[in-house]
Amino acid sequence: MARTQKYTEELLLEAVVKYAEAESGKIKATELAAWAAVNISGLEGVRDYHFMRPVRERNLQTGVVMVRHKLCTVRMEEINRARSLTSQISRNTLLKASAIEDFMKQPGFVQRRQIAETRETVGRLAAKNESLSRANEALRAENKSFRKGMEQLTEDIRRLQDTQGRLTKQVTYLMKASDEKSRKAALADMGLTDRNVDLDVYTRSLEQEIGSVMDLRKVLGKFLLEEANPAMPGAESDGSKTLAEEVLSGIDFSGGKDGED
Repeated sequence: MARTQKYTEELLLEAVVKYAEAESGKIKATELAAWAAVNISGLEGVRDYHFMRPVRERNLQTGVVMVRHKLCTVRMEEINRARSLTSQISRNTLLKASAIEDFMKQPGFVQRRQIAETRETVGRLAAKNESLSRANEALRAENKSFRKGMEQLTEDIRRLQDTQGRLTKQVTYLMKASDEKSRKAALADMGLTDRNVDLDVYTRSLEQEIGSVMDLRKVLGKFLLEEANPAMPGAESDGSKTLAEEVLSGIDFSGGKDGED
């Protein structure tokens, strides 16, 4: 069974970020915990292992227990790697000296060591740049996929709103007919009978379907990193048709756009 965490990951992550802003150098869990216990509200009594202990989570679909690093642990490692590289560069005269003569004045063994460090530093920077480039490519591909899904959902919403709005008007008109016989006759003219469709139920199902699609659209919108959500299309004009003419023109239950067979 997964262990209940005493401190939330969000609060622990906040402590790491604020500690990094306040203190320079490598982040050590013991020093971080001592600082956070005093400076972060809600982390009184926090210990170093709260930042470093992995999290055990059960997958709700498969039931498998997975182990992962906490967000605060991952962030600590990222900051330490960056600071280690920065510190190494700042100490290297070959990279930081304003004049090459400063490097040449050093003893030979120091020059050789700094040349070796420079090679290592350049290799690490190149690897980091390659990793970031791959991550950016993956994000661009993911965003492209999300944008395509958003466009499809927007079109689905437009189609459903149009169909639901048209059907609501038609049902409202029919309910205002003088008597039940007239209503059934009007429905029969459009090929609808009590046996093959319940207009009231169908109208409600369309409203539920629109709500479901809207929820999906909101979820996708949270992950879209580069563009805002597309604007919701407005309801279409009735044009020059009267409501009676619109009713007699029939209802398209196939889900296609107006004018399609």
